Amino acid sequence: MPNYDLVAKDGGSKLHVLIRDSGTLAPVNLTGKTVQARYSLNGGATVEKTMTLLDQALNTGEAEYQFLTTDLLVGGTLDGEVRLQVGLSDQLTTVDTFHRAVKAPLP
Repeated sequence: MPNYDLVAKDGGSKLHVLIRDSGTLAPVNLTGKTVQARYSLNGGATVEKTMTLLDQALNTGEAEYQFLTTDLLVGGTLDGEVRLQVGLSDQLTTVDTFHRAVKAPLP
């Protein structure tokens, strides 16, 4: 059975990320920072969404984005990256990309 991370047209699907320092692998405290998910579905246009930071005292380095029903309209592959401090002098884009399977709902 295929393993899907997200479901198209589903408002309950979430993208959860943990940002780590590339040198120490320690979680990066995101307090006061902006975090953005940048993704493409099936090689289409790049979409940028602001992520919600989790409580950094309890979940250091963690952020998530809950997809809207209009964000993922078809099944396929979601490829993306995460960007911190968008447009600022200390902007940082993750080196690793993520790849998630998106299940198409039954008709």
